[in-house]
Amino acid sequence: MKKALVLGGGGTRGSYQNGAIHALRRLGKDDWDIVTGTSIGALNGVLCVQKDYKLMDEIWANLTQDQIVNGSFKIDMDLSDMIAERNSILPFFRDFLQDRGVDIAPMKEYIARIYNPEKFFASDTEFGLVVCRHVSREPVYVTKAMMKDHGLDWLIATASAYPAFPVHRFEDGEFIDGGYYDNLPIDEALQMGAEEIIAIDLAGNPNHPNFFNRTGITYIFPQVTTGSFLSFDRKIINRLETLGYYDTMKAFGMFDGVRYTFGKNLLPAWFPHFMHEILILETKIQNSVELAARLRSSQVITDRIASMQHQKVVDDKRMFYGFMDYLMSMCGCDLERVWNYREARNRILAEFAPCMEENYEYSPSSMTAEKILAYTSGLDSKGVISKLLHALFYPSHIFLKENVWLTVYPFEKAAAMFIAEMMRELNGEG
Repeated sequence: MKKALVLGGGGTRGSYQNGAIHALRRLGKDDWDIVTGTSIGALNGVLCVQKDYKLMDEIWANLTQDQIVNGSFKIDMDLSDMIAERNSILPFFRDFLQDRGVDIAPMKEYIARIYNPEKFFASDTEFGLVVCRHVSREPVYVTKAMMKDHGLDWLIATASAYPAFPVHRFEDGEFIDGGYYDNLPIDEALQMGAEEIIAIDLAGNPNHPNFFNRTGITYIFPQVTTGSFLSFDRKIINRLETLGYYDTMKAFGMFDGVRYTFGKNLLPAWFPHFMHEILILETKIQNSVELAARLRSSQVITDRIASMQHQKVVDDKRMFYGFMDYLMSMCGCDLERVWNYREARNRILAEFAPCMEENYEYSPSSMTAEKILAYTSGLDSKGVISKLLHALFYPSHIFLKENVWLTVYPFEKAAAMFIAEMMRELNGEG
């Protein structure tokens, strides 16, 4: 059975893949027969083919802007956005860069340092990368055999993030970043005969969700906003590397969680009852007068969790960690550590403790229902959840009619119910 590692493009976010590869090596999952990649994924892929893991660590630990471009250059746009909106932003680049791109002489030296033809061709691991022809945008699947004459040129071409970087020209033609066709070449690996695939995307909005939950494919991607593909902020680079490690360990069942990372853990005893209440809540939402004419989904809470996780279907475990992610993010919990459930629960409950006091100001006094609704619309999600949570324990303090919060704040209501279950558990009632 041929095994493949597929690495997506994403500029400096490639540190995420270095963390993921650390995890794969620790798990003994580095026995791939094929490596395919686009852009920075292809460059990381070459190091994997050569088994130059020490060099990969060194590069990501020390990467700076002057190793990639000469002069000052900054772009806050994501590469996928740049590709999608190239027609509207190209005039800007023409004015700013005179359609030649920035000076990437340092990047070419960087790639020459990565690419060791002797090691590369001595390896038994097959390799493929993707580039696009400049004018036609037609893809070229570059094989290891094709790289014998122009290996360095093909690697420069796949990383030529036009129009930020210049078109790469050599005797085989004019080429630009392979991300213009396929930023995560799973298809190329399949065409090369892969039967088992580990794909490491660099996009928080995955390139190929159609490959989720497919037999033989493990799809790993960041669960956080990854920012600019040309950010050289050391904290961001290190953070993504840590998250790449954790996400990969989760993908292979060594940790639990989705966005946040947890040690292996059984779901709390109260959770089945909570899910029962969610089913009832979703039916109420579906039947509410305000939503009857426009709500298509019969499971608005479940769909919200699924959307947060880029999934079509979520099981109970994903539902549980979806609520934990939502609330922990709201509380500013640290992503770069492994949590246990009790620590996370207590952190959330501490954040919402003030609203559990009987004298909590749940609603401004002497206000009509319309003014109360206007008031709550100015609250953030945490503020709305606090008031709904307070009302769960002090029913006479409800600040909006049921059909209003079913219409306007259904997910906040579910989150308040989730917190209430944790509070009862802490107090020995659950």
